Amino acid sequence: MPSDSEETARESRPPHQQKGLLFFLWPFNQLHRLGDIDNRGLLSLIGIALIPMVLFTLFIGAVDRPFVFFLTALYFSVLWSILFYHVFPAPNISIGTSVYCFIGTGLVSVSLLVGFFSLPFISLPVQWLNADLPAIRAFAFLVWVAIPEELCKLLMIYVLSKRRDIYLPRTLAYYGMICGLGFGIYEGLDYQLDRNAEYAESEVEYLFLNLLRLTSIPVLHSVWTGTASFLLGFAYLYPKRSWTLTFVALSVPSALHALFNTFNGTLTSLGISLLSVLILMLYLSKHDAFDIYLGRESHF
Repeated sequence: MPSDSEETARESRPPHQQKGLLFFLWPFNQLHRLGDIDNRGLLSLIGIALIPMVLFTLFIGAVDRPFVFFLTALYFSVLWSILFYHVFPAPNISIGTSVYCFIGTGLVSVSLLVGFFSLPFISLPVQWLNADLPAIRAFAFLVWVAIPEELCKLLMIYVLSKRRDIYLPRTLAYYGMICGLGFGIYEGLDYQLDRNAEYAESEVEYLFLNLLRLTSIPVLHSVWTGTASFLLGFAYLYPKRSWTLTFVALSVPSALHALFNTFNGTLTSLGISLLSVLILMLYLSKHDAFDIYLGRESHF
């Protein structure tokens, strides 16, 4: 029998010290506090990571190959979108507008691009795209691939600019990155269903080509469109310089895109990828300087 002093001491302890070890080893007595638990971000991330297992359990064997590739591409694009949303330092980001940019690019913009290339008088100069001279390949990729695709990805940004809402350059840069991901769904699916198997020389290379189309390439598209959208944000705010800013917004990402395709799979293309990210970061760091300069210039 515990003494009165021991009983009094036990009752005077904080509640968490009055419980036995078995209480703490049993996790489910905290279910009522699940919404208040710290590290909810970590738990959310882990939950997102388990989605492929859910898809595998529910759909493998029940759906055909194209739909599996579509679900995979959609999953990774949404995953990148969520990551951008949480880490991108942009004001007044709307989830609804993000979904609009993502779906609008994947369905509307890409459909227009595919329709354009389906016209009878439009054909890709395959002999130029595969030319031995890098300058010829770069020109062909610029005119027939990079510029049309970059314009395609910017269509939803143009639509946003016609709204009554005023979007700041950083915010448009974020929405541009989401448009790049929307484009990445179509392109990634197209390559996984057909081209990767055609280009790969081994199963290992096929695996890596699929991985690139779910990770690096969509993000690279996002970087190019984010760069263009950032500059277009200033073009919309300061119409006096809109032509110059619009020209640079299209030409810089298109040039990087064309050079990447020209030297695809080489150390040069890797360097262009890193340069693309660096350019976006440097432009974002110039935001305040851009604003001050263009704002001062607009008053003269």
